[in-house]
Amino acid sequence: MLKTTCFDIWRQEIETPRIVTLCKELDDKLGGGIAAGFITEFCGGPGCGKTQMCFQLCINVQFPKCIGGLQSKAIYLDTNQDFSPTRILELAVSTEKRFQRLLGKNSFDPSSKCDFTANSILAGINYIYCENYLMLQTAVENIPEMVRKDKDIKLIVIDSFSFPIRVIEEVAERTGITYNLLTILQHLTMEYKIVVVITNELTTRFNDNEWKICPALGDSHAHKINHRIIVSKCNEQKYYMALVEKSNMMPQVAIPFVIKHNGIRGIS
Repeated sequence: MLKTTCFDIWRQEIETPRIVTLCKELDDKLGGGIAAGFITEFCGGPGCGKTQMCFQLCINVQFPKCIGGLQSKAIYLDTNQDFSPTRILELAVSTEKRFQRLLGKNSFDPSSKCDFTANSILAGINYIYCENYLMLQTAVENIPEMVRKDKDIKLIVIDSFSFPIRVIEEVAERTGITYNLLTILQHLTMEYKIVVVITNELTTRFNDNEWKICPALGDSHAHKINHRIIVSKCNEQKYYMALVEKSNMMPQVAIPFVIKHNGIRGIS
């Protein structure tokens, strides 16, 4: 029975594929980026950078293997019509230029495939619009088959996970749907070593005789999330903040970042 040791699990964790965010401090704290095999949630109010982070990850998952990337594809499930091909193209063009500069400064194995252009980046993002929670259910239930057919898919984004589910009035039904969807996603991450990123909104809850701001969908949802990162905008300082609120890798830590025309970056 005793075939797996803590050392074995540690080695697996170290070797787990990751997608960098390009905020170096956040990537370092996360052990190299957003890890496969887990569900990572970005939570926050409107305009806090959740969707921009999702766009950035859809590009970064496609970084060529010749520069240490996964050279893979993404599936983007959009529930609130925040998806912007124009913004992704802007990020993709900037990324292509940066990659070409990197190629000019370094020598790579000529046999390695490094075809990495703005057009290839856009082609590597599969888009699905989910108008309501029934369409979201159908899309999530079909993703395992999509991944089986295309092993290059290594990132699943749902932006926003909570938006269509919050309209379900019956608490038991809402909880059941949330649990089932997250269970499918968990199995997907573990079986295929895929990165799953979802976004969530903030809501208010009456607790200890006062109203408090907290992530939507409640505690049952939170228990199925492996990593929760609260993002917010600091208007006076003109930067954003990522608070790693829940993680099995580290204690709580707050990390500043900026959103530029060329994407997510650290402030240092």
